[in-house]
Amino acid sequence: MTKIDKGTNTVPGSSVSRELVVVHKTDGILIKGVLEWDAVTNHVIPSSPLPDVLHVQGEASGEYSVIQVSEVKAVFFVKQHDGSLDHDEVKFFSDIAATDLWIRVRFADGEVLEGQTHNDTRLLLDAGIWLRPFDSTGNNILVYVPKPSVVEFHVMGVAIHRSEQAPAAAAGG
Repeated sequence: MTKIDKGTNTVPGSSVSRELVVVHKTDGILIKGVLEWDAVTNHVIPSSPLPDVLHVQGEASGEYSVIQVSEVKAVFFVKQHDGSLDHDEVKFFSDIAATDLWIRVRFADGEVLEGQTHNDTRLLLDAGIWLRPFDSTGNNILVYVPKPSVVEFHVMGVAIHRSEQAPAAAAGG
């Protein structure tokens, strides 16, 4: 049996990460389990998109499912598999980094997600979008959204870094 470092969710001596996930497939099926993937996990956003094929160990059965990302609506990296159905989402916008965008995506089934993502070329070039939910009290830590599952994409806001002297200059001082 492979030992997992609980502090980093990785196998010691490798870059294999084990993350609790809920995979929402485009056909409506939910798969709850543990995703094992080779990733650099010392960043909030992994340095690469998810692979084209996911290997998810089932929560209850322990059996592995092989899932094509092309069949996925979104992969939710979660704190626990059973989220709270009566949780009211809370949004705080004050801690958006100067390199982030506030975005909203809509799926074909009408579900809408909002969160923040890096404002860089990866948003254009990668096969999916890494979305960080605003609500840190919710169950979702991070969401990977394959671009083909998105029917609408909106930039709701752009973080702008302002220097401390800007207000004084604007006031004529």
